[in-house]
Amino acid sequence: GALATLFGFYAAARVGILPLPVTVVSVASPKLGNIEFARMFAEMESQGKIRHLRIANHRDPVTLAPSVSSKKVLAVTAFAFSPLGYLALKASGNAGDERHVFYHTGIKMKLRKEVPEGGKLCEISYSGASMISGSTPVALEKDDQELIKENIENMKKMMKSSTNDVPMVQYHFGSAYTERIALVENELKEQKLNDLYLEKAAGGN
Repeated sequence: GALATLFGFYAAARVGILPLPVTVVSVASPKLGNIEFARMFAEMESQGKIRHLRIANHRDPVTLAPSVSSKKVLAVTAFAFSPLGYLALKASGNAGDERHVFYHTGIKMKLRKEVPEGGKLCEISYSGASMISGSTPVALEKDDQELIKENIENMKKMMKSSTNDVPMVQYHFGSAYTERIALVENELKEQKLNDLYLEKAAGGN
């Protein structure tokens, strides 16, 4: 998914390589760019050069990462265990900043296994809405933050119990995606990607 998104971005940026808009459909993709990349991607979307449909299973851990770069992870770890070490990193310019925080792009189609209370099996949102409106983008939604915490706790329990079960990774498997897409196939048949862009970009979500 990440490579498909990058290829689509570079193909759309190079006029004459492919007819525009370049359409990318990615499945189970991790985050792959910082704020500058996300803004450029949203700008190209607004110009009609690229369309990106990003399909993500609810609770798929791969789609939640990476939140930040390795430089930012090092800085956060240093701050937690060695404030002096953190100050040294910051003084040397190696503590990371907003350029080291990663974001998703495109129209997000979140697929659930069961209908949540007051929700739907398929939730559609637009990652670039905040970029276009000029508001501060959200790198990690509150729902996703809770899932990451849950996954960390499950990993700790797994390490203590020496079990071979890998929590949440099952939601990244191809079979899990096939199952959930089948549940909403009829609902999505009449949907057009360009229409979703018009609706979500105008609605700001």
